[in-house]
Amino acid sequence: MARKCVVTGKGTISGNNVSHSHLKTRRNWKINLIKKRIFLEDENRWVTVRISTRALRTLKKKGIKAAIKDNGESLKALAPKKYVGIQKKAI
Repeated sequence: MARKCVVTGKGTISGNNVSHSHLKTRRNWKINLIKKRIFLEDENRWVTVRISTRALRTLKKKGIKAAIKDNGESLKALAPKKYVGIQKKAI
């Protein structure tokens, strides 16, 4: 599984370590990801996602729908593969 936030799409970036003598060596900056259970009110279920801590702050402020809409994703990005394509039966 890639180190990537499902809400914002942010991932690992690379660059250079620069020493005092300006020697450059490659390095990576990893994103701060956590596993979090989020309740989807529309679907009336919990979803476990790997989300960055920055995106988690945004979710608390704006709400799940607004945060996902701002980043161009859809709620389907949060759904595990086993639930994709399953329709709720009308009662």
